[in-house]
Amino acid sequence: MENYLYFAVADVNTGGAQTAREGIMVPASKYIGADPASATATKFMFESIEGLDEGLTNIRLTHGSGNNKKTIRAFMAAMNSNPSTGFVVMADSDVAGSSKDSQYNPAFEGDVTTVSITETKTSSVITATHGAGAIGTGTAPQTRRWIENGTIVTQIKVDLTGLACKGDAADDVIGLAAGGAAYLVKAEETPSLGGTGIITKMTVQCIELPTQGTATITTDIDMAWNASASLEYDGAAGTSELNMGTLEKGETFELLAPKVTANDYLYLTEGDAAATTGVYSGGLYIITLYGQYSF
Repeated sequence: MENYLYFAVADVNTGGAQTAREGIMVPASKYIGADPASATATKFMFESIEGLDEGLTNIRLTHGSGNNKKTIRAFMAAMNSNPSTGFVVMADSDVAGSSKDSQYNPAFEGDVTTVSITETKTSSVITATHGAGAIGTGTAPQTRRWIENGTIVTQIKVDLTGLACKGDAADDVIGLAAGGAAYLVKAEETPSLGGTGIITKMTVQCIELPTQGTATITTDIDMAWNASASLEYDGAAGTSELNMGTLEKGETFELLAPKVTANDYLYLTEGDAAATTGVYSGGLYIITLYGQYSF
């Protein structure tokens, strides 16, 4: 019988989808190795429990100074013990409420005091997901995609440098004045790393404020989904669903339950008509899409 190892942090919340895992049970066969992270902490690494390309599950145990080798030996002994059920409590720091105490495996001889759980995500750079009209004179849009606790995360880094805004109407596309389709990504519901999944949430972070190069720009930048893959600079994208207004540096805009139709395309749009054929000399946004599998 294979052993299954249980870990829990100080306050385990149940019944919801936490972004950070607070309690976990992993099969001993998924163990990869240990890393003495510091004099008082050792990290134990396991393969992902999701059955997906999600990187590593890292269990970090805090212990007495200089006791890394002692902790590793104890960890191996506990992991390879022979309980009748195959269930091994390794490090349970959960003391929420008044109904339970923390519990650490006797093999640690009281030396382990806390546990933390993190997951190192792997991501794939997705090439050519944007149109030519979304590439200004700065860095081309870069898109990464990974699986995080069963959610498909698509993240797009957009540099406004060299892109243009006409200013004659709100909700028009921001893109390269010379032309070319200016979409950033396509909503594909394929349940794999090749698609966004069914998008359930979107966030936009302003990393660098938009700055003016030539003529007059607008700093009120929105986003719209549109069925067309051929909209260019100054094209009418329809009503912008992500009506962000003017984001400040470091500010995040969040939209829950966006109404995205499969195979729609995402565009940057003008939030107002303040521009006068302006070209951006700077501005950086990170757009994150959260998707779920379609079955």
